[in-house]
Amino acid sequence: MSHRSLPVLSLLLAAASLPAQTYNTAPDGFATVEGNSNNTIPFWAQSGTYQQVHDAADLTNVFGPVAVINSINLRKDGLVSSTVAGRAADFEFTLGVTTVSAITATGVFATNLGSAPQVVLPYTNINLPALANASVPNPIGWTFPFTVPFTYTPSSGNLCWEMRFTNATVNTNAAMDAVSRLNAETLSNVGAGCIATGQTSAAAIGLRSLSMTTGAWRNRLDRAAVSAPAVQLVGVGQTTIPLPGFCSNLEALPLVTVAGGTDATGQWDNTITFGSLLGVATLDIVAQFAWIDGGLANGLGLSDASLIRLPANSIRNVSRIYNAPSNGGLGNETALTGSLGVRYGFVTTFGQ
Repeated sequence: MSHRSLPVLSLLLAAASLPAQTYNTAPDGFATVEGNSNNTIPFWAQSGTYQQVHDAADLTNVFGPVAVINSINLRKDGLVSSTVAGRAADFEFTLGVTTVSAITATGVFATNLGSAPQVVLPYTNINLPALANASVPNPIGWTFPFTVPFTYTPSSGNLCWEMRFTNATVNTNAAMDAVSRLNAETLSNVGAGCIATGQTSAAAIGLRSLSMTTGAWRNRLDRAAVSAPAVQLVGVGQTTIPLPGFCSNLEALPLVTVAGGTDATGQWDNTITFGSLLGVATLDIVAQFAWIDGGLANGLGLSDASLIRLPANSIRNVSRIYNAPSNGGLGNETALTGSLGVRYGFVTTFGQ
């Protein structure tokens, strides 16, 4: 072996001894699962200030007792078909341990960062590549490497990361994968409705929706018996309960019933309002209708059932704060305050 090959061998041996790069994704549960929303803020501006607050309870599941973070990484939303334009900008990243939680985050950036924030990436020009869908979820698309690693222990408090950028070459939309507690998941109806007297097709729940903010839960019964007394059955968790001798089954154990009735077409459009559901744990809520119908077995008809799922528990542990107006220009990178988006944020992959 020549003497000249020794330095090369030394470098290879040193590289082999380095720990492998690992990635951990928050909120917990989304490492290989697509988020339920997308977020183009703040990249739709030429400059901006953006923060996310992550609760320690969630990051304990993500990191374990300690993490040495050396990058923040984002991925393109896999359910938005349009490509994300590449761009370059000057970026600064700061991380801080904070007593502020996702639910108590404020519009004041300094407050959210805590008492001893650390600049982990001073303003540096970074080229971000164009992104197209490759999978669901997509792989990491944009990487922001730190010049100074940040040691974080969840037992010491919640984590806030802040990104400031300016001089972006592009300020078009960039739909990156995100999670939102604002969006419940509407699943396919379950079960089969009865064909009511005077109707030619089965009764069904047509329109259904749920506002996580107000708790307004709408279900519209279609094609039941006309002008008939009816009830809406409310359950938690779908399970089929056979009713021998009836024309259909129950699709949940009824916990609450709401009385009402159908109109001259056999329709009943009913909304129940719970109040804000942003902090409620994940569960499936089920609605099914029953009505009096002398032409059916046992004098009772049943609809199919609507099924709506409240978002994953871990989404409750992240919120975003931002100052970056759509198609905005320069100057937003010096903002002191911003708008608050509770229970909403990027699916964030931390490099270690």
